[in-house]
Amino acid sequence: MWGGNVFEGVRAYWLEADRQLSIFRLRDHLARLRRSAKCMRLRLQHSDDELEQACVELLRTNELAEDLHLVLVAYLESDTVWRTEETGIYVTAVPMPRSNAYQRGFAACISSWRRLGDDTMPPRVKIGANYQNSRLAQEEAIRNGYDTALLLNQRGTLAEAPGSCLVMVRNGRLVTPPGTSGVLEGITLATVEELAAQELGLELERREIDRTELYVADEAFLCGTLVELQPIVSVDQLELGSGEPGELTGTLQRLYDRAARAEPPYRQWATPVYERVEA
Repeated sequence: MWGGNVFEGVRAYWLEADRQLSIFRLRDHLARLRRSAKCMRLRLQHSDDELEQACVELLRTNELAEDLHLVLVAYLESDTVWRTEETGIYVTAVPMPRSNAYQRGFAACISSWRRLGDDTMPPRVKIGANYQNSRLAQEEAIRNGYDTALLLNQRGTLAEAPGSCLVMVRNGRLVTPPGTSGVLEGITLATVEELAAQELGLELERREIDRTELYVADEAFLCGTLVELQPIVSVDQLELGSGEPGELTGTLQRLYDRAARAEPPYRQWATPVYERVEA
């Protein structure tokens, strides 16, 4: 009712060698859920410990053993839009294999729809109503023969794609729009930033990106919980670089996969679902 909800999408990965299901960065997602609720003045009725346990119990009870997508939704129980103290929360889980575009890349277009501004609805947090903006842009892109859309913000510089953040590679540097550009404060983006710094010695620069600067980028990719890291191979029918997924993008994909699948030294981001049974 009224689009009055905040939510989080969380990935869980099946680790065949360990016979374990591992939820990736669950605590970070719960922290962002709480920030979203604060911005929308929703009072969550459960602690992070309780929500974590609910996620684990859902997966364990259903004996799930595959890559999947968890969604936590906190919503207004009241049909009166300004009564924000009455809230509920539910958790769902669906199988979610990796997209085929992970290897081949996306053809993107610049959408005619503009990204929401912070003085309209706060885009830095995950609010259900915000995603109508993304839906319109994505529907337009698919209808016009593209895989995805990129939205400009109210200043005319790049913001993000529907449901994912944008990273550009230019002259060997990683660049992403700043938090003041109408973007979600992405957990996957933060993961990429940390991996690039620790493993490759590369800093993620946050600054405005013009549409035409993206046209002449060496590489670009989207990053988000659902899409993981998806290469962009063209924008508005202009090839980026060679028109194939870029080398640095591929390196970051491999690093991200190691982190998401709880390989050492990244197990601090993992929440195991099944209890280990000693032989």
